[in-house]
Amino acid sequence: MKKDAGVKRIVSKNTPNRKMNGFLDCFEIIWETIHEKYFDPTFGGLDWHEVHDRYQPLITAVHDEKTFYELANKMLFELNVSHVAVLPPEEKDQIDPILCSTGSIGINLRLLEKVLVINAVDQGSPGEMAGLMPGFVIRKINGQTIQQLSNEVRRIPPLNDRNEETQVTINILKQFYRPPGNLINLVFLDENDEEKQAIIQCSQRDGKVLLSEELPACFLQFDSGRLEGDIGWIRFNAFIPPVDELFRAALTDLRDTQALIIDIRGNHGGVWPIRKLLAENLVNEPALFCSYQSRECIQEIFLKPVENPYTGPLAVLVDVLSMSSAEEFAGAMQTIHRGVVVGERTPGICVVCDFLELPNSALLVFPIKQSVTGKGKALEGHGVIPDIKVALDRTQLLQGIDSQLIAAIKHLKNEIKEE
Repeated sequence: MKKDAGVKRIVSKNTPNRKMNGFLDCFEIIWETIHEKYFDPTFGGLDWHEVHDRYQPLITAVHDEKTFYELANKMLFELNVSHVAVLPPEEKDQIDPILCSTGSIGINLRLLEKVLVINAVDQGSPGEMAGLMPGFVIRKINGQTIQQLSNEVRRIPPLNDRNEETQVTINILKQFYRPPGNLINLVFLDENDEEKQAIIQCSQRDGKVLLSEELPACFLQFDSGRLEGDIGWIRFNAFIPPVDELFRAALTDLRDTQALIIDIRGNHGGVWPIRKLLAENLVNEPALFCSYQSRECIQEIFLKPVENPYTGPLAVLVDVLSMSSAEEFAGAMQTIHRGVVVGERTPGICVVCDFLELPNSALLVFPIKQSVTGKGKALEGHGVIPDIKVALDRTQLLQGIDSQLIAAIKHLKNEIKEE
């Protein structure tokens, strides 16, 4: 989620008796917006005019909203790029159903060899109160099996195996993010592989952040502390305000640590100034953070170090749910050799997008810039490949061991010894 520009409003000239023509009006606006503002004038080799002529007759024949949105998104998905979709008015909060949900039961999950495993439980959360622990396997959610929930997922760009795993995980994970008071009926396997059942009520989430009047609120989680070996640790779920302020405050407290881990596993992205501001607190000389390729030009973004930055050894933790701004941040730290990246390859969901409200109040999300590392590598579709590849392991999670975090700690300890 890289929400770098405001929503542009178009005043609708439609009236209720023009609803049929309204579908075509919206279609033309969608096509023209991509035609004029998509970052790649070649459209990746796609003949965008031919696409228009192929879909226009189909839209003209549409009689219902569901079919209109299916066709409009099918057209957009031919670009094979992330951050592109048309969301009906009632689904605007689905820009990020996990980050924007008002309630949850406070657990996190990952697919480990196609098995859905709890990898983290928030302290004091409804999930912890119900006795859930890392390593437990989820079998059913509100009567649906994991296979059923997986089969519901529509393949969306970029089309690669990592993004497919990302989308399946998100579709399952969002079942645990519902308004406060909603009940989640779980069937799971405990540490002894005994099947158990629990009904857990979602609670209100803290950390509400409003990015703009047009977009739904986000819920920020930010944690920091000290780990073994005098290593600092900072974790947050999105690059959104006030993460920059919280990050600087955490660095002040952790400045005397021998090394630092920034944990952005499961981080869904955010807004562009935040990732740059965070990086500027970690370098002691100017560096090319990334470049943005738009229709008009290539814009180079340089880091300007803050006074007294943190300069100790650094590790960045990523996984298949580290997306957008998280990929850009990790990729930049890796490219300028500021830190080692640990974990799993990211999905490659990394372009800059804008938003446009359509005459029918639907929301068009569309890419306007391509994010490129300092070495000229586009992260979209490619992702960030960790320097140290480590997967989570259920057996270790049951023992309270986070294999990715342990790998980062081990590497940093070796760096400290060599200094």
